[in-house]
Amino acid sequence: MHYSGRYRRNADDCLLAARRAHEPHYQRLYLSMAQSWLALARQDDATDELLASWAIVEPIRVDESLLPFPHADP
Repeated sequence: MHYSGRYRRNADDCLLAARRAHEPHYQRLYLSMAQSWLALARQDDATDELLASWAIVEPIRVDESLLPFPHADP
């Protein structure tokens, strides 16, 4: 996927918005959004690492079906 950098930039934007917000409920909202973006970034990194450990660059297709995980040919 390689979207983790974008997700981290979105989190940075949310943190900046939280600092600029004058009302506490908006600050909490932006901080919550930043946490969510960072969680997505970590998940994307973990997915990339897992796919790299399987030596998979692109999704696997068999008979035009997309497989959710590597499979061994029988």
